[in-house]
Amino acid sequence: MRRTVVMAGAAAIGAGLAVAAGRSGVLPGESWRERVWVTSQGLPSGPLGWVGAREQALEHRPMYATMAKELDLQADDDLLDVGCGSAGLLKYHAAHVRHVAGLDASEIQVAMARRRLAERVAAGTAEIVLGDAAALPWEDGRFSVVTSLASIEFVPDPLKVLSEMHRVLRPGGRAVLSLGMRVGNAAESGTKSAWGLWRWSEADARRLMEEAGFGDVSVSPPPTAYFTLQLGRGAKQVSPLVAEPEPVPIA
Repeated sequence: MRRTVVMAGAAAIGAGLAVAAGRSGVLPGESWRERVWVTSQGLPSGPLGWVGAREQALEHRPMYATMAKELDLQADDDLLDVGCGSAGLLKYHAAHVRHVAGLDASEIQVAMARRRLAERVAAGTAEIVLGDAAALPWEDGRFSVVTSLASIEFVPDPLKVLSEMHRVLRPGGRAVLSLGMRVGNAAESGTKSAWGLWRWSEADARRLMEEAGFGDVSVSPPPTAYFTLQLGRGAKQVSPLVAEPEPVPIA
């Protein structure tokens, strides 16, 4: 029995990697750890991704609760969740929000999210998009709130993704997102772990958000035992009004 389970698990991993390879032309990641982690958690695909997506739906619940408290969502907010997964945050913590949108690169996650928010999608108060976080398909200033959990750690260009989040945020809007595991060793900051996840020190995570355009940035260590990723908070600054020059008196 044990041998059967092991063989089935290995087959699932292989099938998941094959699906990922077929989509991109190459296997994701550079090591077996990265390939397994990306296929199951970063970009769920194939049988392994099917399992990983459902595991995430349960694992992320307490993390979403923490982020929702930070966001303090209001009824007139327009919320975007980048890397929305199966829409746990949008379903359970943003039901009262005027409009919600989610984007994910995984077909498995998008299908789950659309089923979960079917009524709101039909009513026109929600949208779930299959797409690229580095090229968000919304106009500038579309949202009052942008959030992301366990997504920026996987993308090839975190700065580009953060810049896109800042672009679609309206002036005065706010963002709360996870920024990977905190590292104490300065030499490791801005590098990937053995599992292929980006990691930053608090100082470097803050600088990354500021470079993307965010103001009022703060980064804190994991707020609870079950939330192991550091949280970044920021806002899109309101452009100051430019005063008109005073008329020059005629002599």
